[in-house]
Amino acid sequence: MAEELTVIVSATESAGRTPGQTLSRILQEIRDEGTIEFLGRGHYVLLDTPFDAESEDLTDEAIDIALRANKLRIGRVETGDVECAVRRRRGQERLRQLVLRAYRSQCAVCDVADSRLLIASHILGWAEAPDDRGDLTNVMSLCRFHDTLFEHGYWSLRDDLTVVKRATSPSRTIRMLLDNMTTFTAPAEFQPAARFLQIHRSRFELT
Repeated sequence: MAEELTVIVSATESAGRTPGQTLSRILQEIRDEGTIEFLGRGHYVLLDTPFDAESEDLTDEAIDIALRANKLRIGRVETGDVECAVRRRRGQERLRQLVLRAYRSQCAVCDVADSRLLIASHILGWAEAPDDRGDLTNVMSLCRFHDTLFEHGYWSLRDDLTVVKRATSPSRTIRMLLDNMTTFTAPAEFQPAARFLQIHRSRFELT
């Protein structure tokens, strides 16, 4: 981004125009296009291509903007040093905060609202869909109990977000947990994407 701005300034100076005014106009134009987002105090986050959470020391605001635009990749860079590991954890935590906020800090299929028991649960897991780890439509707010049952295919969601469950289970506890979940509470934003749900249902043969 800094290199691109330098080129703009150089070009406007050579053309005899005021670089500051031209730069402001160009920045506003590409901001209107959604290519960059203004952070304040002369700082911008570039959103034309995805970037890695581990590669830059980003503010919480910049991480949130990138996540909302589905431009933040998480876990694609080897965390061989402490700094990269910290950046990755920060990206994961911001994702969790955005998801929990969208689901009103409650499990989407039960009444558990203790943040210590809530998980930003990926529909398609990290190993299965590395490019979609930062996609907020691939994540739901679930309690630890229903997250585990979802991960192992005891239940899923249809495209219309109605709950579909495995027919039977020998475990009384599992049957109780499944019986107590009847509806999925849709989030305020980042509704689960049908393309992820279809893969999850297909894997566990839930219809």
